[in-house]
Amino acid sequence: MHLVLRTILLYLFLTLPVLAKNKELTYEHFGHLPMFQHATVSPDGKMIAAVYNGKDGPSVVVSPFASRKVAVVARLSKSKDRIDGLTWVNSERIVISASYPKLSYGGYTRVNRMYAVNKDGTDVVLLQDKKAKNRPDWMDVLSTTRIVSLLEKDKKHILIQAYDEKDEGWSVFKVNVYDSDYEKLFVNKYKVSSWYANGDGQVVLGVQYDGNNNKKDTINIWHRTNNNDEWKLLHSRKLYDSTTFTPIKVDGNKAIVLTDHELYRQALWSYDIPSGKFEKVLFSHDKYDVDSALLSPDQSKVIGAVYYDHFRRNHFFDPNENNIHNKVAKIFSQYETSIVDFSLDRSKVLVLAVKDNSPPKYFWLDQQANKAGVWFSKYPHLENKPLANVEAFEFETQDKMLLNGYLTMPNNSDGKPPLIVYPHGGPNARDYQYFDPYVQYFANKGYAVLQVNFRGSTGFGNSYETAGYREWGAKMQSDVYEAVDWLATQNKVDMSKVCFVGASYGGYVALTAAAEKPNDYKCIVSVAGVSDVKALADTAYLMPTLRSFVENTIGHPKVDDDVNNMREISPINYVKNIKAPILLIHGAKDTRVSIKQSRKFFDEAKDADLDIQHIEYEFGTHFLDENDNRLSAFKEIGEFLEKHLN
Repeated sequence: MHLVLRTILLYLFLTLPVLAKNKELTYEHFGHLPMFQHATVSPDGKMIAAVYNGKDGPSVVVSPFASRKVAVVARLSKSKDRIDGLTWVNSERIVISASYPKLSYGGYTRVNRMYAVNKDGTDVVLLQDKKAKNRPDWMDVLSTTRIVSLLEKDKKHILIQAYDEKDEGWSVFKVNVYDSDYEKLFVNKYKVSSWYANGDGQVVLGVQYDGNNNKKDTINIWHRTNNNDEWKLLHSRKLYDSTTFTPIKVDGNKAIVLTDHELYRQALWSYDIPSGKFEKVLFSHDKYDVDSALLSPDQSKVIGAVYYDHFRRNHFFDPNENNIHNKVAKIFSQYETSIVDFSLDRSKVLVLAVKDNSPPKYFWLDQQANKAGVWFSKYPHLENKPLANVEAFEFETQDKMLLNGYLTMPNNSDGKPPLIVYPHGGPNARDYQYFDPYVQYFANKGYAVLQVNFRGSTGFGNSYETAGYREWGAKMQSDVYEAVDWLATQNKVDMSKVCFVGASYGGYVALTAAAEKPNDYKCIVSVAGVSDVKALADTAYLMPTLRSFVENTIGHPKVDDDVNNMREISPINYVKNIKAPILLIHGAKDTRVSIKQSRKFFDEAKDADLDIQHIEYEFGTHFLDENDNRLSAFKEIGEFLEKHLN
């Protein structure tokens, strides 16, 4: 295993990352990973645990609540490992979810592990079934584990979902977080892939993916009333052909479900299990999808809902919870705020505050002492710096679809600035008005930045998202072009100096723009971008759970007409059309878009004598979430833009 945990009992005031000493902001200020991530409050409210990204790699740290004194509890090996989350099991014990990339079947996949450690850094335990230690290496790709329940009344055990060789699927184990003793609770007879527990810690719900249906892949929901009951089929739906149904929690005969039932956008509903009917809407928004549910600190109850307009919005069901939320919003009224976590008694509250032109920072609120203060900023070197404002806009496309996006104009621009077109990845994702280090970096260098939530973007209801299905290189692409055309009418930027910069699907948009409009853009940057849609579909189709997604959103990789279309919309087949200089950046350990996508495009481009540069990072991930890689990428992109836009 690559993951290395070194327990350290060393209290210190963490020094800020060493960055350039001159007053001018540089790539280092924007490209450094957030100093703190995944912050969470202990149940008793006495401590905050978080991930600290330092020069030696990621560390798990703890800090007394309302203090900036920090103890490093555990450290991971630099470059190879990523911390994906932290969970307090009780007020003394923390579970660390971490992962690393591993080569499997010709590509990389993320292998995750869970560790438990005391808050003082002692007694580190790998939470793994001892029987699984000698299993073959290929089973590591099936290692995905997930906490099913924190078992509110049992502070020595948690319920974990882990792959079980006997069941040939994911089973639920009761796990001792002090000695990693595993007790299997029941046999997974129905090949369920996701398990859910009620507030009492009884596993009563399971989601099964059935890929054997020749017509449509099916999701089956299995239910039982308690641990001693027999499983019964509760609900079935065909992917992309019926109402969505994502269980969140079960309470007695009621389930709380995230679904697009009746409203054609995601909302939280109460579902009556005995009758098999949706009962009532618990929360919905008339314009935006509900993104997720808010859970209590012990994860036993659903206490609210999350949606995004331009920023994150929390809605709590309990008036008392809403009062806390309103109090936070009032205290930190100059920021967009969200409650990150709080103690079980709600007296200690951890808040994340951010603006479009101010980096996110953690604040603490002690309701009993009636005090509040700043903990740490995620980007301390950007605090109190003159960053650019991000403005929302809407425009109507030629086919009368109303789209939205964001325009960031650089501060103190002398005349019309050059433009960076910055399409988001996914494409099942969206842009927000939040502070973004990439956007602010571009603006700080004197460029305007255009972001558009093209059709296919999520969060705006079914019709907005489904309008982008099978529109790679077509309407989704033309939406970005039309956004550029709309901006040209505003007379704010220099349209003779335009570059595309994109990552993942955004990289695909950038490369496609280079091929389709060779005379319009000065340069192209693709980070982990897709160049061959057919190759991407072929790889994704190897995963049974992704087949319906691929067929519906991209095309069927085994149907001739779809295959021909994929080839027609793949920029790798049109390199001879391209004139603009290109910068490719890709991580060798990317588990989402194979590095082969950039390597093959680079080879084709070199054969065509294009001006192209390709940078690879040995331990680079899809999101470049290793600090040295991120810093290097910012530096390279900045220098490339300066060369071709200034």
